[in-house]
Amino acid sequence: MGSVQYRVAIASTDGRNVDQHFGRCECFLIVDVDEDGSFEEIEARYVTPVCMGGYHDQDKLKKGAEALLDCNFVLAAKIGPGAMDELEERGIAAFQIPGPVAASLDKLDKYLKLLETIGG
Repeated sequence: MGSVQYRVAIASTDGRNVDQHFGRCECFLIVDVDEDGSFEEIEARYVTPVCMGGYHDQDKLKKGAEALLDCNFVLAAKIGPGAMDELEERGIAAFQIPGPVAASLDKLDKYLKLLETIGG
């Protein structure tokens, strides 16, 4: 693996698919992505789910976001605006990109490279 460009927390039930709602996620797959888009799994990070059946506990949401402070991005199958705001306040961008982990990371990487190209 080359130079690490960014770290991603992936909401996954099985470590192979982005298939979990951010607020219901009990374990995030943490991966480092390098400059050519290849990735390495770092750890499975266990957290307390923040969703309480349609609403979230603000303290749990803050703790959930703080558990991911070393990550640049979060990928989830679904994520609500409150959670997105909480992550954004900590400099973490969240995206809804469900699917196999490799395909979702590829979509994220292509998007980031496109932003670089157009000066975003």
